[in-house]
Amino acid sequence: MAVHGQRWRFQLENTQIDVDNAFTWLGWSQERVTINDEVVLSTQQWFGFRRSLSEPWLTSAGDTELTVQLIATMMAVQCRLELDGEAVLPHKRYEARWSGRGIWPAQEGWRETNTFSVFGGAAR
Repeated sequence: MAVHGQRWRFQLENTQIDVDNAFTWLGWSQERVTINDEVVLSTQQWFGFRRSLSEPWLTSAGDTELTVQLIATMMAVQCRLELDGEAVLPHKRYEARWSGRGIWPAQEGWRETNTFSVFGGAAR
């Protein structure tokens, strides 16, 4: 079964946050959030349309809240990351394709892109 993966990479000060979403056209979805290469959230299910994560976050300015949302729409999967209510834009985007649900490709299996090609856009 072909799995289509999307990654949004965010840079917050010296912290790298990757939000990964993967799905099949038959309704399988899996998501994970990694902070500095450590998995902090990992989920998978059939017909999942929305995921959210909120957790305390310590910044140089003090305590705040980090919120990650993945929302499936008819033509795309949207990723929103907010730090204390302020939107943070992704630093980079990646995509990957592989076989086998419930697993993730190695780091070198992800390729950088400007537009996710699985929804008909032209990949870089």
